[in-house]
Amino acid sequence: MMRIALLLALLCGTTLAGAQGLTGPYVGGYLAGGSADAHWDISSGTKVDNSLSGALVGVQGGYNWNPRGLLLGVQADLGVGNLSGSSRCPNPAFECKTELLSMLTIRGRVGPAFGNVAPYVTAGIASAGITTTVTNSATGSKDDDLQGHAGWIAGIGITGLASRHITWQAEYLRADFGSEEHVMFGVSQKVKVTADLFRVGVHYKFF
Repeated sequence: MMRIALLLALLCGTTLAGAQGLTGPYVGGYLAGGSADAHWDISSGTKVDNSLSGALVGVQGGYNWNPRGLLLGVQADLGVGNLSGSSRCPNPAFECKTELLSMLTIRGRVGPAFGNVAPYVTAGIASAGITTTVTNSATGSKDDDLQGHAGWIAGIGITGLASRHITWQAEYLRADFGSEEHVMFGVSQKVKVTADLFRVGVHYKFF
């Protein structure tokens, strides 16, 4: 019994020691790909739907804690890129296009730590720079409107320690950027955007 108790204590100690390797501040970068949906409610009572796809690249940083085999963390990130899609406007002489050009998130995350690897759930606030464009297909004239959209983001992920100072993470995120008014050619539309993203990141951990 004494040997079994000693072995269990050593195993628990190793797990906790490994989990503590994730503790500390970090900075790094990420690549993301995914899709999004944009829904336009036009003031005339008509509607337009755009399916978006593309990629983002960004920087991120945060801090992890590992109390008693848990991962607790906060993370902020800023990305730029282009998720875009277009379709015919209700007036088929015009093309309606939506582009997601930038994204900022601030999130918390929590999950169990298994040695130096920890799956987690994450949630927080998000904002995006979204441009809508209406183009006259016959003349080539166009009008666009850039607006900041704010909303929420949530998802799941996994992070781990590759070496003493290098961590990695992979995650799936669902974002809802809410609805904002965009005006083009004097016509107002409420534009709502949601996105599904897959991201991978590599970070430098300071201690």
